[in-house]
Amino acid sequence: MVIIMTLKKIKIINVVFLFLLSFLWHFMYNWFPNNIFALVFPVNESIWEHMKIIYYCLLLGSVLEFVLCKKNNIKINNFYIEAMVKSLLGVIFYLIIFIPLYLWLGESMIISIGLMLVTYVFMEFIGYKILTSEELNINILPVIIIVLGCIMFVILTFYPLHNFLFFDEVKFGYGILK
Repeated sequence: MVIIMTLKKIKIINVVFLFLLSFLWHFMYNWFPNNIFALVFPVNESIWEHMKIIYYCLLLGSVLEFVLCKKNNIKINNFYIEAMVKSLLGVIFYLIIFIPLYLWLGESMIISIGLMLVTYVFMEFIGYKILTSEELNINILPVIIIVLGCIMFVILTFYPLHNFLFFDEVKFGYGILK
């Protein structure tokens, strides 16, 4: 049986992949606590460290989409722009909705997980629009911005700001905690 893949099907698959990958991503540093894993996986239970899940999973999801599209001869435009927009906008979108809810209701795993799923669905919709729009031929700037985002996460993992976004309410501290 041959399954015909379309970009819409790939986007749906990607939402499921991202959602499941997020659970794995959440625990990787706990399972393998070292500085290499600290670069991309959350090192504590702070809001900011959990943004690594959204940022890196969306980046990885974009790579998966790219591979699936190439394998299925699906023409896409603006891959680098899509990867950049999804990863950065995903973090911003999540925080804009999450922070008021967090300040009003406190920590809620149901809200956190539900909002993550909504974020992935919305980012895949945005990504679909970008990949199917007219080719912009902007490749290097999105790559630079993606790398700068990665650098920002690394710096803020090892040198976190001291505010509520970076505070781990489980272990009562900032950054990498023992």
